[in-house]
Amino acid sequence: MTTSADSRMDEVLRWCASVLGPFEVAADHSREHPGLRATTRRLRTSAGFCYVKTYQDPTYWESEVHGYEQWAPAFGEFTARLLAVRAEQPLALVISALPGRVLEEVQLSASQEKAVWRTAGRALAALHSLETGECFGPCHRDGTCVGQPIFDAREYVTQDLESWLERGNRAGYLSEDELAIIQTASDLIPAFEGEHPLPCHRDYCPANWLVSDDGAWAGVLDFEFAYWDVRVADFTRYPDWDWISHPERVEALFEGYGRSFTPAEEQQRLVGHAQYALSAIVWGMENAYYGFAQEGRLALRRLGELLG
Repeated sequence: MTTSADSRMDEVLRWCASVLGPFEVAADHSREHPGLRATTRRLRTSAGFCYVKTYQDPTYWESEVHGYEQWAPAFGEFTARLLAVRAEQPLALVISALPGRVLEEVQLSASQEKAVWRTAGRALAALHSLETGECFGPCHRDGTCVGQPIFDAREYVTQDLESWLERGNRAGYLSEDELAIIQTASDLIPAFEGEHPLPCHRDYCPANWLVSDDGAWAGVLDFEFAYWDVRVADFTRYPDWDWISHPERVEALFEGYGRSFTPAEEQQRLVGHAQYALSAIVWGMENAYYGFAQEGRLALRRLGELLG
């Protein structure tokens, strides 16, 4: 039985043939989980391997196309090249394949890990130095903000935090103690005063980093979460909670980044960690990813100790 998803992919593959020439599908590289944003296939062409991604939500397609067209050059050779863009339904793009393996799937020594995080920090500094935006949030392909623009960092962070809180409260996912920790974190939002929108990857972590055969950082993948955001957004969204379990890795990231955070930015970082922990709880409960939700609760508990 042919599904609508199959039909969409068939149409996209026909488009690939028109822009790439003959190819064969080498593998399905989609990351299976609730709320799947894109379907990915690895293709083998006469010029080598590449990937085609097909999107269900145009917001992620626009973010990723803009990211590859405008922000990926900050990483130089350490990110994929955009080879083709399909700007009609089904929305899709084709990117080149980078050599290397995803870091979270590779076992490295402690010294190699720190070196990888340090190099990733240097690359992140180049991204954040690329340009300054006018408003916060997701952007269209041309870089303009989606929806009503938000120009104030405090308003932007407050809206995001309150949105997750509303979803969590409506479903009864949050305990009184968790709500109190989030409130304490939200009291630090004034620390965002004067922050400017920067190009942020927003999923900058080992799940999207490549390493070479000798264990060196080899590049970054996936720009579908790329926003105009506050700087700390790229220092607080670690799905493996490295800031708790392996703080030495995050220290290495800062070493590569070239500077420590100011006291105000450290307060911002606590707010960012609270935002991510809250989103893990709410999204995890909504999508029956209960392990992720529990990790968010443990992170909030740790934040309660730091904020206390």
